[in-house]
Amino acid sequence: MKKLLESPNFVFLLVLPVFLIGMYLGTYGYTKFVTNNQSSIASIQTNSYPLPEIIVEDRVTTKNAKFLNVLLTGHGGAGHSGGGLMDAIIIVSVNVTDKKVNLISIPRDLWFSGHKINADPSLKDAVVDVTGLSISNFISIDFISFMKMINSIGGITVDVKKAYTDNFYPVKGLENELCGFSPEKVEEFHQKYSGFELEKQFTCRYESISYGVGPHQMNGEEALKYARSRHGSSDFDRSRRQFEILKAILQKANVKSFASAFSFVNTNLTVEMVNDILQEIGNPLEYSVSYINLSEENVLVSAKSSGGAYILQTREGQSIKEYIKKAI
Repeated sequence: MKKLLESPNFVFLLVLPVFLIGMYLGTYGYTKFVTNNQSSIASIQTNSYPLPEIIVEDRVTTKNAKFLNVLLTGHGGAGHSGGGLMDAIIIVSVNVTDKKVNLISIPRDLWFSGHKINADPSLKDAVVDVTGLSISNFISIDFISFMKMINSIGGITVDVKKAYTDNFYPVKGLENELCGFSPEKVEEFHQKYSGFELEKQFTCRYESISYGVGPHQMNGEEALKYARSRHGSSDFDRSRRQFEILKAILQKANVKSFASAFSFVNTNLTVEMVNDILQEIGNPLEYSVSYINLSEENVLVSAKSSGGAYILQTREGQSIKEYIKKAI
């Protein structure tokens, strides 16, 4: 333990399990874990070290392995259209027995019980029903808190794996702007177009965002745009970008940045629960991290609801529960 505490990457040893069970909970639960070792970490809390590597590899799952599952969600919040609907739904599944972590992305357009899953009044129960995983704990964050959290750690460096451009990212406050068109022209648009095709006629409501392959420095607003952007590719690609953001947070955060952690999120976790989880997980640098994205490439297929909305359904002959069971 002494050698572990003196490691330059010790901060990350705390950050990884903390972020994998909730992105930015930690200082309070962590404090008890190192109560007798404050002098060992004092000199590294404010220093910079090379970003630690995150292990990504396949590992065999032991029969009857113990899992800790937490539901992470992100939503618009006050001031955003549909602010109560979940924009991102991710399960963090920690296999304590085999030291594996799986980040499982659930598409918000997944059809469940007559509606999209992100609109379910009991989202955690809906996700449990769909995946078959036992989930007791949740952590949720809105857009404003997400930006504040990113800025509180001095921004992040995102390793963009695929070039990305979105020419229709909505500008907050301009959602109803008529862009200089007359009432007659606006009515003509409404008669001729619907959905996003209608929205595209009002170009002043949007801005263009673009990222080339490679590392990009992002503040909170930029990270939110990269994670939330919808019109440059598919929702499945958006899940990949959200994973890139999460990895960047994992690498950047430090002990000091957790000082106001609980102020950023809504969660049923308590300080004592976080401490217990940290104790059970142990050394996070021994864990591998895998990403599971439910998509049309595996168990889902696109469709239309009775009202004409785009939805995703389970592919005939496939089972989301079985797919996840085999993947983790």
